[in-house]
Amino acid sequence: MIRKYFFSEEFGRNVIWVMLSGFFLKIGAKENILGQIIMPKDHYLFNLDEKKINNEYLNYNNLHYILFDGATEYLSDTKLQNIKKKINIYYVGKFDYFWKDIKNSQSLFPASVDEFNDLLPKIKKKFPIFFKKYLFKKFITTLINTKKSRLFYNHVFEKKKFTYYGYIRPTKELLEIYQKHLNLEYDQFKIFFEQSNSYSQLKKNLIKFCDLKTYLLKTVKTRDYPYLNEFLLFAIRNILCNFLKGKHSFLIHDGAGGDFNFNAYEMILGNQHVYLDFGSKVGTDTVYPRQALLNLSNRKIVRFNLNKNLFSMNKDNSYLYLKDRIDKFLYDLDVKT
Repeated sequence: MIRKYFFSEEFGRNVIWVMLSGFFLKIGAKENILGQIIMPKDHYLFNLDEKKINNEYLNYNNLHYILFDGATEYLSDTKLQNIKKKINIYYVGKFDYFWKDIKNSQSLFPASVDEFNDLLPKIKKKFPIFFKKYLFKKFITTLINTKKSRLFYNHVFEKKKFTYYGYIRPTKELLEIYQKHLNLEYDQFKIFFEQSNSYSQLKKNLIKFCDLKTYLLKTVKTRDYPYLNEFLLFAIRNILCNFLKGKHSFLIHDGAGGDFNFNAYEMILGNQHVYLDFGSKVGTDTVYPRQALLNLSNRKIVRFNLNKNLFSMNKDNSYLYLKDRIDKFLYDLDVKT
């Protein structure tokens, strides 16, 4: 109840992501004098947090459902599967192999950073009270983060660092899901999740990654491609983070799927840092929640985004593409190779 009225989160805890996507602007929503979002007549947005369906939706004809965790969330979301009317699906997690076959589905965020930057002023102008209240939420988030004293001190008082706070290594439960769908043994991929300080080891890991990707594309069933796509994106993120972690100019923290989360992206402080953007963990979106929050706060960003075609590239092309992207990324970070 407090979150609903103080932070305008009547649709869920991460409604700011939906707001920044331009969704509310697109469908013609408004705000009231309390900054709460008023949906257009005959439009219904399913709550982002509730686990059960509220049959109130049966009274509406324009139904909207948002997935923040891509195709695998779609496949496992029992709430979504029990909806008895036509719905419009908006997703984070660009993966054309899957979404091209899902009716009434579309990407939640704009396709490019330029499109997002053009859209953001229009969103803020349409919902000014919402964003004033969001500033209060950022203040509260900053206070809450003081409980994690070491992380807070490093983030606030350290001089300029390249920083990343996010979901890096998949949880044990998620790895078991990947192993089940991809028919993998842990020894086949554990190297991607181990510390590696040398550039030569990074290149060896890339070769092993490309070998494994080629093998899995031949053995994994098409219906399990969403799990393969996620697994590959996690592996690349880990290869890079494990190489950069521990270097003097970097602050990299693994939130372990939320168990040790440190929400630096909704804090008032930390503008001295440069933020690393490894892209979405569930697709090749150029714009997604973390990137949108960073742009909203005018943070300095160094991006590492992957082309959607990487998934289907052969082994040699995969390696050449990844090595080129990683070398450019490390050059931008002034990391010697």
